[in-house]
Amino acid sequence: MTAHTAMPRSEQHAVDIDPATHDEFTVRASQKVHGALAVGAGLVAIGFAASGSTSPTGVLRWIAAAAFGVLAVICARALTVGAMLVADEVGIRLRIRNEWIGTRWEEIEEVTVLRRRHLLDDGRIAVHLFDPGPVLGEMPAATRKVTDANRRLTGTSLAVPFGLTATPSNGEVVQALHMLADTRCPVREQL
Repeated sequence: MTAHTAMPRSEQHAVDIDPATHDEFTVRASQKVHGALAVGAGLVAIGFAASGSTSPTGVLRWIAAAAFGVLAVICARALTVGAMLVADEVGIRLRIRNEWIGTRWEEIEEVTVLRRRHLLDDGRIAVHLFDPGPVLGEMPAATRKVTDANRRLTGTSLAVPFGLTATPSNGEVVQALHMLADTRCPVREQL
């Protein structure tokens, strides 16, 4: 994995701290949700494949089987993903695709947290940088496509969900991030 940061390469070592000696806040993919989706999509794919044939309807069943098979693989792959966001006393690191993007608290304009509105809704943690250009400029094209989609959907390129599809290490997201940021950047709840 390649690490992208908003700081010069000579200062990157300062972000790598021992998690055992500092408090951390993490957001990880929900194993239960992704596991259930992977198994369910796999079973539906098998069902469609078993009823596939060379007739026009049977071909549509093969296509549906392939689509559900792809969904099962994507959900199964999500089971292997570790943390999507790690915040500590130094800063925040987000995983977008297979890239880690890290920045210090001092380089963050603000962090906004959109809480979950209901049980089937995901909240969102959005990181707004003072100067996102250097961070976004270092990303591969495929990762930039994801950050562009994030920006269109959330107003910032660096955002991760939490709630149904991802689980925060502390249920009090705003308070946990505020404690880690201290006075270096504001953490506010988006209403």
